[in-house]
Amino acid sequence: MKNLLLFTLAQIFCCLLISQDCEPGYTEINNLCFHDGDISVLQKMIDNSYGSGIDLGCQEGDQYCGSPNPFMDTDDAWFWVIVDSTSHQWPGNESGSVEPLELGLQEWNNGRLTSLMCGAYIYCQLSGPIPEEINQLTEVTTLRLEYNYLSGFVPETLCDLQLNDGDYLEFDLGGNRLCPPYPECSGQESGFWYQDTSSCSEIGDINFDLVINIQDVIHLINFILDIESPDYQQRVASDVNSDGILDVLDIIELVEQIINRN
Repeated sequence: MKNLLLFTLAQIFCCLLISQDCEPGYTEINNLCFHDGDISVLQKMIDNSYGSGIDLGCQEGDQYCGSPNPFMDTDDAWFWVIVDSTSHQWPGNESGSVEPLELGLQEWNNGRLTSLMCGAYIYCQLSGPIPEEINQLTEVTTLRLEYNYLSGFVPETLCDLQLNDGDYLEFDLGGNRLCPPYPECSGQESGFWYQDTSSCSEIGDINFDLVINIQDVIHLINFILDIESPDYQQRVASDVNSDGILDVLDIIELVEQIINRN
């Protein structure tokens, strides 16, 4: 009995030594600490992809086809996470959905995400809009999201990040389905900027049905009267006169657009 008690106490002591005590605002995952805000943005990217409804023409049994790429959640995934200069093989846990630390190639320093590579040859297959909360990635200096299926308007909050928008090796959004108008920091100066805008809606198409009509006017009025709360994509589409404010002037210009089209 005494030996069993000593063995149990030794196990508890060992676990206490191994476990990571993270500071407030950080989450412990596999005995490592990760910033909650950074994890949240990665999760938002994943959620937007699952919620985009994009059809990639996947065949039954194709473990590489889907948005996000379901292969990242398998234990065969070769992606890794670098934490404080130490590489950690991070195979998927086969939970049925991609999780934040399974997304592409990541580098972390002192619990903060500094690099996310989810572009060409990584095959993350992200879709949907870039999260407006992207500016929470305050320590990120490398952001590679090229050749995914990202769509919608690029949030202005992207410009809060310290990214070199002239160096495609550090920052690249090319080869997606992102829609104009683009913020100045969107990476167009890199020379690798190309977007498939064939499915983009015009400013004024607030419900994104590719038609500007009375339904869009109703949405705009509801936003102005606080009957509905627009998300970032809807706010951009509703600011018809591009003054940064949703008001009666946008209604007037939207109605004029509809009249001039008929």
